[in-house]
Amino acid sequence: MLETQSLSITGDGTTHITTHQLPIESQILTQKEVDAKPWKFIGYPGYSSFLASETDLLIFRRFGATSARIALKLQDNVVVLEEELSKLDGNFARREAKDVQNGSFRIEQPDREKVMNQLHNALLEYNAFMLQQVELRKFPPPSEHDVENISNWHWNHSHCAISKEEQQYLTHVHDLFSLVPRIKTPLRRLVDKSRSFKMHWLWRQEKVPQLPLYDREEIFYVSDRKIDRLMTVIIITIGTVMLIAPMWILWSLKDANVKLGTITACMLFFLGLVSYTTVAKPFETLAATAAYAAVLMVFLQLGTTNSHPIAS
Repeated sequence: MLETQSLSITGDGTTHITTHQLPIESQILTQKEVDAKPWKFIGYPGYSSFLASETDLLIFRRFGATSARIALKLQDNVVVLEEELSKLDGNFARREAKDVQNGSFRIEQPDREKVMNQLHNALLEYNAFMLQQVELRKFPPPSEHDVENISNWHWNHSHCAISKEEQQYLTHVHDLFSLVPRIKTPLRRLVDKSRSFKMHWLWRQEKVPQLPLYDREEIFYVSDRKIDRLMTVIIITIGTVMLIAPMWILWSLKDANVKLGTITACMLFFLGLVSYTTVAKPFETLAATAAYAAVLMVFLQLGTTNSHPIAS
């Protein structure tokens, strides 16, 4: 925050100095000043704003090995208390031991009740941690493209906006997860790898977050909606051709072997098309291909009727 002062003079001649705090954005900084001290003028406020500007950039570590170790520790805490409880149960049930009620919680022995309470807390902690890990494991790893975008941001600021030690989490590539995963088809992932394609002005996002001066020339926001529309148009066009073209081809062919070869080629092409342009599961892909094959067989029958007309 910046501070400014204003003077006010009351009727009795007393002068009051009022201090006003201005936000850091009101500063007029040059690019040279920001580049010289990015750790001061950008830091975590700028880095956090950059990550929050796009959900694909919300990438963090899951700490897999450390979490497994903590889980083992919590498990062992429960085991130790469980063994202590079992030992107390055995001592209270010995023939030579004092007669105590082992069948009522209402008149429980103080020692055993203490262990039971500790065991209860240990189990709650263990179960909560395990359920948390189950949910955390559901998040998929981020794409290499998204990790590269974050690394490029650090590079643009000479790896000085954030402490180098605290940037190292990005190097644990097998331990990262995407907080808001976006399911993409193989075709879309291929398109994302093409920097020249994505940087084209056609895909520029119209409404973008308000960027600070030091990032306006470095960050390019791409409209996923525009690219998805293009992919949709391409898929619909190819799909339409895949339905219409075989019908005319089979109608014009006369040789049965050539027709079967055409159907086989169309089926294989359709299988590859569905696998590459959708996120369908394998059995769903096979089901769609089987339905397409049934349509082609109808076309085959039409072609056969045309080739062998019925004599009057």
